[in-house]
Amino acid sequence: MPIRRIRSTGMPETETIDVVIALHADAMGITREQFQGFVEGMTHRRRSTTVAEVAETAAFLASNRGSGFTGTVANLTGGLIVD
Repeated sequence: MPIRRIRSTGMPETETIDVVIALHADAMGITREQFQGFVEGMTHRRRSTTVAEVAETAAFLASNRGSGFTGTVANLTGGLIVD
């Protein structure tokens, strides 16, 4: 099976990300909403990646339709530049 990998750094809406947002917001002395808005403002789509988008990408890559993708990293970032 070809190597395929999904990299989701676009803060998908999960309980884990809620904790991360809270920690960063508290450290910066701002509200959670302000921190999330700050991060989303750095993306081209101006919103977080959804869990459904990650799941749909995984399903596509695992399907026959995704068989042409080999050694590929799918960056689901909502346009956020991550190095």
